[in-house]
Amino acid sequence: MTTLVFVALAQGDQQAGYTASFPDLPDIAASGADMAELVTTAREAVLQELQRIADDGREWPKPTPIENVTHKPGVIAFLVDITVEDTPVRVNISIGERLLKRIDQGAEARGMSRSGFIASAARTALGDRPASPGVTDFDAVARKLQDEWSVLGRKITDSLGPDSAFNRNMTEFDNKVTETIRKTADNISAAMARRKETEARAAREEAAPTAES
Repeated sequence: MTTLVFVALAQGDQQAGYTASFPDLPDIAASGADMAELVTTAREAVLQELQRIADDGREWPKPTPIENVTHKPGVIAFLVDITVEDTPVRVNISIGERLLKRIDQGAEARGMSRSGFIASAARTALGDRPASPGVTDFDAVARKLQDEWSVLGRKITDSLGPDSAFNRNMTEFDNKVTETIRKTADNISAAMARRKETEARAAREEAAPTAES
């Protein structure tokens, strides 16, 4: 592991926010609502730029010591430390023309440079994970997404499946409703039977004197 320290030059204020430029990396900039956020975004910007340089097959710039960096009054100079696994080294390789075309097509489809694609393929073949941000292990991402979907599917099954707590609660609720309806129906039937019996008894009592006379 190697730690690189680049100088960042910040300017701005608390109302408008802050921006930072990098003397050794002139193609990038960072911004933040306050200095704490600026330091974080500055580190991310430097990491991404170093990856882009490595993907292009170029060597990283040598950081300039902060005491050798001059800046205008009101500009705040601070250090951005980056820990990297290794530094890029330019190499010459021979490769078949057809394979090279396929590599370029694969790199373009993934938004990568030729060097970055070859490095990513080599890491995958060696069983390593991507060493730096910006290099995507697409197979690993696909596997992760598949695992997440599997976990989600199990959660849905556990929540809504036949043996789920939800389904058991619904079954219990249905049983209670059914039992309540059954009891209500029995009570109504019993009340109707009692009413009929009362009416029949009243009719018999009313007919009794007529029969005696």
